[in-house]
Amino acid sequence: MPKIVDHEAQRAKFAEAVIRLVARDGFEGLTMRAVAAEAGLSYGSLFHYFDSKDELLMHAVQYSTSRQTIRANEYSNRWGGLKALEHLLCDDALIDPGTRDDAVVWLAFMYKAAREEAFAKMHTELIDGWVARIRQILLEARDREEIRRDLDPDGEALSAWAFSLGLGQQALLHPKTLPPARQKQLISEYLDKLR
Repeated sequence: MPKIVDHEAQRAKFAEAVIRLVARDGFEGLTMRAVAAEAGLSYGSLFHYFDSKDELLMHAVQYSTSRQTIRANEYSNRWGGLKALEHLLCDDALIDPGTRDDAVVWLAFMYKAAREEAFAKMHTELIDGWVARIRQILLEARDREEIRRDLDPDGEALSAWAFSLGLGQQALLHPKTLPPARQKQLISEYLDKLR
């Protein structure tokens, strides 16, 4: 009987291997052989899914952001308005042992996006979607009278995204200065300015 391969599970294993490798060894440690070994799968099987380490990095970022999108959907379903935005910003900014690896991979991805068109295009699509999500939450918060009516949802969505991105990057680089409790405090203070 032929072996049945779960292709999505294989792709997920490769994505998780990329995330671990880049977080541990940097982008320079990302090789096709290293990914196969880290995933515990054969080197040959990797080429059924990916042709290059660039494709692997893009896939790992898509995998990571899809997991974050699932969490963001849960926040939006459970809470509304500013409470949903608070959870989304915390998820986007906080660097703890569970999110550090994803943040390091995102930094490697941004480096590639600054230099290569394919990465830049993917980056723009991801950020446009994230900013649109924040904008929708802000509109909901305005309808609920949680934020000022004169607030520009387009400009503020971009500001909120830039704030959380910068906070997360600085926390990654300076964890003693910006531990999770301090990040939460800064997010809370930012949200208070919107009320």
